[in-house]
Amino acid sequence: MKMEKSKIESDLRRIGLEEGTHVAVALSMKSIGHVEGGSAAFLDAILDVIGPEGTLMMNTHTRVFPLSDIDSQYVFDSQTSLPWTGIVPSALMKRKNAIRSRHPVCSVVAIGKHARFLTEDHDENSKNELLPYAKLAQINGYYLCIGTSDNFVAIRHEAQRRAGLFVVPKFTGVMYRNRQGEIKPYISLGTPCTKTQPQLVPQLVAEGIVKRGYIGMASSTISSAKELIEEMASILRNDPTLNLCSDGFCLECRELERRLNLYDRIEKPRVFQKNLAARKLIELRNRLVLKRYTILRIRNSKQDKEISLSLLAERRIPEYIGLVLRTLRNQTTESKPSLTHVN
Repeated sequence: MKMEKSKIESDLRRIGLEEGTHVAVALSMKSIGHVEGGSAAFLDAILDVIGPEGTLMMNTHTRVFPLSDIDSQYVFDSQTSLPWTGIVPSALMKRKNAIRSRHPVCSVVAIGKHARFLTEDHDENSKNELLPYAKLAQINGYYLCIGTSDNFVAIRHEAQRRAGLFVVPKFTGVMYRNRQGEIKPYISLGTPCTKTQPQLVPQLVAEGIVKRGYIGMASSTISSAKELIEEMASILRNDPTLNLCSDGFCLECRELERRLNLYDRIEKPRVFQKNLAARKLIELRNRLVLKRYTILRIRNSKQDKEISLSLLAERRIPEYIGLVLRTLRNQTTESKPSLTHVN
């Protein structure tokens, strides 16, 4: 099904955009369907709807590496480094008057009335990597998700930050070029797990903070950035267990529950959360894994040995345990006697 630009404009107005709106957009372009003119026509549609008094912002996040394995050949440059957030943000970067922030990992690109305000001071010296979203909330902006399956990309981390969930020392890094042209390493604290975030959306819809609609064929949501951040932060601050996923090997969640001592607050704890021995084993495994994210790689035999052990703990141990569990399940299934009906 082919969609003209006018159809996209109509859908954007129906979901709540209007002239003068300041909006951050996260999207899956393919989920919308075939738009005649592609990403250029899609951007034209948004900019025509919000007009010169409005502002459009998109993520242009880039690569990052475990602290022990920073790639010296990859150097972030805000002028040339392509984002991994899709073709639409890449196309927006090329627009006249578009401004990209200089943050080495979580950069954004913006165009319109408040583009400079949203992007300025967002660089390697920013204390808040999600600063543009905090600023979007200040100017009563909106957050629009198109075809992302209720995943509130990036802005959810600002809510987690305000809820006090950035407690796991999982550091990553990247080389970047500063304003003086010097190449330096940038170190970033990893974000909490987001697997359970979509489960918060029904409550946010019921409270009237999130509104649902369609852009083309894509199921979409829109909300006030300020209200969304504040309510999500409040929910997670009051009950941090809502941020815990069910993966026993999720370092972020297992360390979060341990460091905040959430075990007694989990409504339906799993075996690895109830059993003290299992918790100790998970803690030991996580301590090994964190060496990849807390130790800068210095090339000597001791360091390489520690990193190799960390890789083993991070990747191979879950694989081995999964293999053992599958084998045990298969053996149990095969050992069950078949039932024969006798007439």
